[in-house]
Amino acid sequence: MSTAQQIASFRKVSAGVLASAHLAAQDDRPAVLKKDVSLALKRVAPALGIDGTAYHVLDILLGLVQGDDFKAGRRPVVAISNQRLADYTRKTTRTVTRCLKKLVETGILAYRDSPTGRRFVYRGRSGEAEQAYGLDFTPACFNLEAFKQQADAFQRRLKAEQEAKRTITRLSRAIADMAEADPASFHDFFTSAQSVVKRDQVTLAERAEKLRSLYEEALAFHEANSDKSNDEMSCAGDIDVSPLSITTQTDSLRSNNERTCSNEQDTNLTADNSFAVEMALEREPCGGRTDLQPPKPQAARPAGGKLPETNLDGVSIGLIRAACTEVQSEIGLSFSDWSRLCQAADHLRILIGLSPAGYQNAVERQGKFLAAACLVVVAEKALRDPEQIASPGGYFRAMIDRAGEGKLHLHKSLHGLVS
Repeated sequence: MSTAQQIASFRKVSAGVLASAHLAAQDDRPAVLKKDVSLALKRVAPALGIDGTAYHVLDILLGLVQGDDFKAGRRPVVAISNQRLADYTRKTTRTVTRCLKKLVETGILAYRDSPTGRRFVYRGRSGEAEQAYGLDFTPACFNLEAFKQQADAFQRRLKAEQEAKRTITRLSRAIADMAEADPASFHDFFTSAQSVVKRDQVTLAERAEKLRSLYEEALAFHEANSDKSNDEMSCAGDIDVSPLSITTQTDSLRSNNERTCSNEQDTNLTADNSFAVEMALEREPCGGRTDLQPPKPQAARPAGGKLPETNLDGVSIGLIRAACTEVQSEIGLSFSDWSRLCQAADHLRILIGLSPAGYQNAVERQGKFLAAACLVVVAEKALRDPEQIASPGGYFRAMIDRAGEGKLHLHKSLHGLVS
């Protein structure tokens, strides 16, 4: 049957309509499965601009076409009127007509019109269509492989754009934190980053690359200033001072040595709060024991990898590993123990855009274990839903503040991430 016989004279013909009619007129249609056609068409629909009512109409037609009609020697035709489609979609017939024309021009359907313009299918005893007029899925069978490739390319482009958006958000927040910590040094970097973010005439990938270069320049500038300040604080110009002789009496020295060590301060314990608590629990009194007051038993380390710290009650490395799966997949590292988590702190800090000074402040206030645990929770939430947390760096600092007030319930957040 020729192309002129397939398309009725009342239709407004376009290049896409003619191309679909040409494919429908060919006899060597490839034999495919209905499920393959349905899956490919639904995956490629966003790439072809088929959404809303057009996608609804396509879904209805895929549900009505019979799977056996895609076999060799048959023709996958759906005979349904525009009025019935309008009733199904709750739209007007003019809207349905425009949607069908869009499906035809994209190479999914073809018009197979009868001489009277009606759509009908007459089937024989074995179920094959002896006469079929309506909407033909033959062009989709010819374009199936092209649709699959187009859908794969569309998915790759979406993933690249999503990764670029995450990079733009992460790096812009990191530069903003630098500018907040040192406005005089990083104000120009912050202004340049804002101009890059607002530059709509370039692609997301180009903006992400420009921000990455700007962030590296800011880090190099910070390292150069740090080295310069260290050089200025060197001891090259110090004056030699002769040591003072000990003027303390021997009795005073003896009395100091005989004091109990419970009143002395161990300066090595101030570097990390969690480590200090652990060492304090394991310390025994160094004075002599008496029979009137027996010594308290030594506190044992809790099972399950938990740290003996108030803000880390109920938190174990196993719970963190089960809750923060997105972070481990993103950085390619498994949190098998607390040391691995602390080693990944720099990656996590950059991931949420937190400055080195901000993280160091948190470590000094609450210890490296609690700071690393808060850091991985914020990173996990930001990766799962970037729109939920407007400023991950500020969210992290708020968690550290709540920990200082004793109001942080980190185990509840981790159990929520697991569920």
